[in-house]
Amino acid sequence: MTDSARDSGERRPTEAEKQSFPARVNRNIDSNHRKHNRCLEWAENSCRKAPYVKFMLDAMKKLGCNVDLGKHIVCEPCGENVLGGFDFHRKQVVLCENVIYSQSCMNDVLTHELIHAYDFARIKYDVNNLRHLACTEIRAANLSGDCFFWKEFFSRFNFGWKGHQKKCARNRAVKSILCVSDINKDEAENIVSSVFEECYKDTEPFERIPP
Repeated sequence: MTDSARDSGERRPTEAEKQSFPARVNRNIDSNHRKHNRCLEWAENSCRKAPYVKFMLDAMKKLGCNVDLGKHIVCEPCGENVLGGFDFHRKQVVLCENVIYSQSCMNDVLTHELIHAYDFARIKYDVNNLRHLACTEIRAANLSGDCFFWKEFFSRFNFGWKGHQKKCARNRAVKSILCVSDINKDEAENIVSSVFEECYKDTEPFERIPP
């Protein structure tokens, strides 16, 4: 996710980013008070109780990055096509208060976005390089629980047992890229394919793909 041109000094937000994260571009967008407070409560609960969120926060701490709930994790209204994002310029996890629908959903979204934050902290991440974006999206989909078989099977009926994890991670990475980049689906699929195997095998900070 990019910041505004005047804040980042690098580039303007893409049209896709404007649609997905309007509050990142227009600070005057109204926030629903009830949904905002519910989002903050769920986020705090995740940080205190959700095992994978706690694991990622500890992994960040080991890199020298102490995550402050009020400063680095924020709730705001988003487009209906996204649940959350990581703003590489402001170093903030963005949680979509109008789209996240349960505590369980919050646990998954926060884990996913903290994997992006972890990647940003551990490597020389180029926010303008779509191959880097593809890699962190593959890892986040693979490691956060997004692609646990029971979720894909019972909620979407998308995949059979064989190869479901790889197919899911690939498809989710493509969709995530399209939410923030002004490229077409074929281009996004080619970029994901170019880095998929290497990034899929990278399970840091987990020892293996979580169960």
